[in-house]
Amino acid sequence: MRKLFSLILLLPVLSGCNSSNKLDTNAISYGDVEHDIMVLSADSMMGRAPFTVGEVRATAYIQNRMKDLGLAPAFGDTYFQDVPMVSITTHLPAQVDVSLASGKLSLKVDDDICLWSPTTRAKVAISKAPLLFLGFGINAPEYGWNDFRDIDVKGKIIVVLVNDPGYYLLDSSLFTGFAMTYYGRWRYKFEEAERQGALGCIIVHEDGPAGYPWAVAGSKSNSPILYVDSKELDTPACTLNGWITREAAEQLFSRCGYSYEAIKKQATSKDFKPINLNATLSLSLSNTVERSVSKNVAGYIKGAEKPDEFIVYTAHWDHLGVGRPLNGDSIYNGASDNAAAIAWMLSIAKAFKQADTPKRSIIFLSPTAEESGLFGSEYFVKHCPFDITKAIACINYDVVLFLGKFKDVTVTGYGHSNLDSLLQVVAGEHDRYIALDPNPENGMFYRSDQLPFLKAGVPAIFAKGYTHQAELGKEKTLELIKDYWQNVYHKPSDEYNPQRDRLDGLVDDAVLFYEVGNRLVNVNIYSQWRKTSEFYR
Repeated sequence: MRKLFSLILLLPVLSGCNSSNKLDTNAISYGDVEHDIMVLSADSMMGRAPFTVGEVRATAYIQNRMKDLGLAPAFGDTYFQDVPMVSITTHLPAQVDVSLASGKLSLKVDDDICLWSPTTRAKVAISKAPLLFLGFGINAPEYGWNDFRDIDVKGKIIVVLVNDPGYYLLDSSLFTGFAMTYYGRWRYKFEEAERQGALGCIIVHEDGPAGYPWAVAGSKSNSPILYVDSKELDTPACTLNGWITREAAEQLFSRCGYSYEAIKKQATSKDFKPINLNATLSLSLSNTVERSVSKNVAGYIKGAEKPDEFIVYTAHWDHLGVGRPLNGDSIYNGASDNAAAIAWMLSIAKAFKQADTPKRSIIFLSPTAEESGLFGSEYFVKHCPFDITKAIACINYDVVLFLGKFKDVTVTGYGHSNLDSLLQVVAGEHDRYIALDPNPENGMFYRSDQLPFLKAGVPAIFAKGYTHQAELGKEKTLELIKDYWQNVYHKPSDEYNPQRDRLDGLVDDAVLFYEVGNRLVNVNIYSQWRKTSEFYR
């Protein structure tokens, strides 16, 4: 068993770490970062969707940059890892009718409800499937919570709330209170519905607890959805996934004789019992299936003394491609999400290549299919070309604000490991302070590529300058963050404008996280879980 050292005892060592590996001031430059962003978010990249010419162009560019920097290919003699994937497009009618005792409730696809079928079967027929309100759809033994107890959901469509009970009651004794846990994520709810054998799972969308507007959640109807290809997709139990708007859910519950607010309140109690809505859904669906291979891209620097131990920098390359036009623009360029993070990662790689060879190895990974469900990073972790049990840490970067310099380093997922202490030390050396995620209810810690590493037992950092722009102050910065999530995130407006946008904060972050990584690969310390983390075991 690896020896665990206390970061607190090692802080003096960390502050004076390996002077020969101090950052070359020319290694991380504004010009390099800007060039990478402009290339990767250009219209010619067509939004960098997997399976498209955008993937071919983006992954070729990243490969060439890694090669030019002198990184070794991470997968034998290649920088590419094939990720077998399948694209499934479920074709829906214009409206979906729910049969009730009092007649029927018609829901408009896209406006009221969004549905898809996660199976490679060409036809899916659902006949008079009962609808069951199942609270939050959570089975969490460590929290003493099980919405599935004493109920058989086989053959039924469960309707569940987004997030977890702590959010609604602001009770820190329930899960983690206002901060979302993995149990609150939509992906978990669909996974648990499958494990429990439910026929379908529909999540009630609300902007606050979901962390994004209906335009994001409700955009999957009649659109291709990616999965890692596996035989499990041929015969899943849960053949219907989806979202329903709060307004449509209120209509549904009202027509079934229930108050939405009342049964939502009931669902926040451990004593909650599932409610049969006495409603059924019948639906005939057809799926178009396309199998293909997407690419993870990775290069590495081999450590000089402990090459089998390593850290991983991650920044996904994929975005949403060409989609529904908004204000006449249909290319979802993804400049902040996530061309900027790739530029960040490549600049850190350049800095390490210009320094002395590190003692431990460093992997620079740009995975595919983050937007579809973290599938590229999940595949990498399961098919890692290195021994994943020797991974010291993952440092992930995602969703960058082009506002200039920041005084803060906002940590999403603070408190899971002693990596927070290391980050605090390095931030302080740069006259920056640690801030907590202002919107922990969004569950961003479970929405980016650190999650598969966390689930594999690898502590991770997900942080950036975010909440306190140096000239604007906190209040104005938080206003701009809100505007970003409402008007830029996952929209064609996520573009880089050199006349408007400032990247010096991104450059600062690259310097900061180079130095964090430098300590991790050159000082004899290991990351250590906090016992309060759900990933501790």
